[in-house]
Amino acid sequence: MASAPQFHMPDEAEPPREGGVRRSHIAVALVALLVGVGATLGVQALAAQSGPRSEQAVRDAVLGYLGAIAAGDDETADAALLGSAQRASAQPSSIAADGRLRSPRITEVVLGDGTARVDVSYAVADRTILSRIEAVFADGAWRMQRTLGEPVSISSALSVPVQVDAIGVVPATRSLLLLPGRHTIAPIETALVTMSGSTVDVDGDPRTQSAIDLEPTLTAAALSQLAATGSGFAAACSADRSCNLPAGFDASTLPDPIVVPWSGQAGEVAVRVPIASGDVGTALEVVGRMSPDLSTFEGMRCALAGEEPRPCGP
Repeated sequence: MASAPQFHMPDEAEPPREGGVRRSHIAVALVALLVGVGATLGVQALAAQSGPRSEQAVRDAVLGYLGAIAAGDDETADAALLGSAQRASAQPSSIAADGRLRSPRITEVVLGDGTARVDVSYAVADRTILSRIEAVFADGAWRMQRTLGEPVSISSALSVPVQVDAIGVVPATRSLLLLPGRHTIAPIETALVTMSGSTVDVDGDPRTQSAIDLEPTLTAAALSQLAATGSGFAAACSADRSCNLPAGFDASTLPDPIVVPWSGQAGEVAVRVPIASGDVGTALEVVGRMSPDLSTFEGMRCALAGEEPRPCGP
């Protein structure tokens, strides 16, 4: 006889393996981490290329500074410098437009930790100048550590005021901090002093030296007044024997005065007149003090060699 079919209850479902789930979670976490790292690196790379501390930002700041000097933009040029940086003696706008630097370019940038060394080139007159600018990141922007101005020494044959660009230079001035460019020295044409106008090119590179040698001269009228005053003083003191003049001295035979260096007050000039009689010789010195506009003498002092000067003129 046939047997009845046998039925079996199904086995309970096999529980999921914990190791596989854990690996899935780890994989997801790793993917998320890699995505996060990649995004962070991407942001950092973007910031390094175009952020406020980037090389491009340095380039923009330095070119902005040079461009402001070239354009005569005083405000922008000043804002590009650190607050503690020394300023040039004259603003960019004081330089004639055709005398300012031209064609500024950046040739190399070396970034440090909040610092940058920037090599630049620009043209002054018919020369191409290579220079270096040091920048620092301060107050959220790149700023120049020091002005591009260069110390320029000044010497003058006479102790008189002159004008360089828009700067009134007094006789005591020994140097000016001048920006790169062709600077204009104004001529002098007064009753007592004359000087031709001129220019001086400053390259802005401290490794080179620039100098302004001024050659103002006394006019014939000034020399004539000094000579006449000296002659009158010598004749008077010879007559009253108040000065030590050689025997037989004749004031009418005095030679022309010689302009000599003088380190007295501003606006003072000095001439010397040799005096000789036989083997005995001395010299008469006349010092004239000019008015601020160099048009008249406001006073004179006369003295023989070795004697105290005395008032002798207007």
